[in-house]
Amino acid sequence: MPRRADNLWTAPVAFWRSHTLLIAVVALALAATGMALGYPAVVPAVFALLLCALAAIHSAPRVTLPLTAYAGATMATAIAIAGTDPVTPVIMRIVLGFAIGATPVLIGGSIRRERERTREAREHARRIAELRDRDVERAVAEERLRIARDVHDITGHHLSAISLQAAGASGARGAVSDPEVRDALASIHRLTSEALGQTRRALGVLRDSGPATVTPTPRLEHVDQLLQPARDAGLAVDLHVDGAGRPLSDEIEVCAYRVLQESLTNVVRHSSATVVRVHVVYGERALTIAVDDDGVGGADARPGGGIGGMRERVAIVGGSLTAGPSAGGWSVRASLPLQPESRPARDRAAVTP
Repeated sequence: MPRRADNLWTAPVAFWRSHTLLIAVVALALAATGMALGYPAVVPAVFALLLCALAAIHSAPRVTLPLTAYAGATMATAIAIAGTDPVTPVIMRIVLGFAIGATPVLIGGSIRRERERTREAREHARRIAELRDRDVERAVAEERLRIARDVHDITGHHLSAISLQAAGASGARGAVSDPEVRDALASIHRLTSEALGQTRRALGVLRDSGPATVTPTPRLEHVDQLLQPARDAGLAVDLHVDGAGRPLSDEIEVCAYRVLQESLTNVVRHSSATVVRVHVVYGERALTIAVDDDGVGGADARPGGGIGGMRERVAIVGGSLTAGPSAGGWSVRASLPLQPESRPARDRAAVTP
């Protein structure tokens, strides 16, 4: 008869992978029946309880409570009936049996909940990464649009001035007597007009995506206005300028202004900083800008969509930019050559990671 009871228990186990819950219920019922009838079914009962734990792990959350009650009641009934020790009260056997049956199911449910929390945490991290990537792409696109607008304004201004001066010189009576010079001036006027038109057409699509407003070229002489929003946000901003400030090319002025603007914006949006130190150095060959804050956090704390845009802008003028955590917080360093047109093209394309 013992072997017969074992066979009754082992029969459903072969199909537990596809019907874990059903097989666990049947296996536990058979094992408990064997125990109640006096058969040595302890080992089958242990395996049946393991099946119940697996069922709790792989089944829906709503299954855990009914399965716990079923396993506890089944084992309590079996142990209460099979108990032969007159010293142990029936109530104690019932409590012990219920604990033996319910504990594996509760452990299985706990494992399932932990797996679900881990899965949800991974999904949450994935969604955050996707949103961060979208923010970076959007910030880079916005920065490229702003660069395109600045390039259009600066280039258009210079080409228009050249075209007007060439047209005025070639049209002035008696000012130019050499026909070759007049032809050259006329050619300059024609070529600059064509270049201006091509530039406007090439960048017109990008400009049309924003409001058609005309704004003056941003310059470092307006740096106090640039710092005011950060101060209004509650930051203590310390500005230090070394060297004699002097007029710079429009390209350098715009680039320096935008680097400062984006750096301060990142401090306000992406850090817990309270103090920001801005250091501007007018050197003989380069303009250096440093923005340091005391915000806590590593590279992951700053999504950095604006950093990519700053690097692109600095690379256009042949400069270099570094951004990353420092000993006291976060640091941005930009070096802009004061004569970018004299640098080789390969140097102008270099960007410091």
